[in-house]
Amino acid sequence: MHTVEKRLREIRQAISKLREAAAMDGDAQRAGVAQSLDELFGQVSTRKELRAATAQAMRLYRGGMGSFQDAGTPAMGDAVDGLRRALAKARSRLPAG
Repeated sequence: MHTVEKRLREIRQAISKLREAAAMDGDAQRAGVAQSLDELFGQVSTRKELRAATAQAMRLYRGGMGSFQDAGTPAMGDAVDGLRRALAKARSRLPAG
């Protein structure tokens, strides 16, 4: 599988888990973040687009999107950690260009 497609699949799966955890927790703010991330990654198809979207998502993540520093429940903690890992993996394993 092409690297871009693989990383996109991992990120989209992490976003889906975030959405599920937000629904379980009744967390509208994080559900909104999941929706925003869906939109951000929805039209990505090239390495350049993925790098840009990943960089933007990491800025949001580091900025405390949805108060991710305080996950609250185990399900949300797992979802947040999974998203962080997927974004970091995509960022570190995508060569520039």
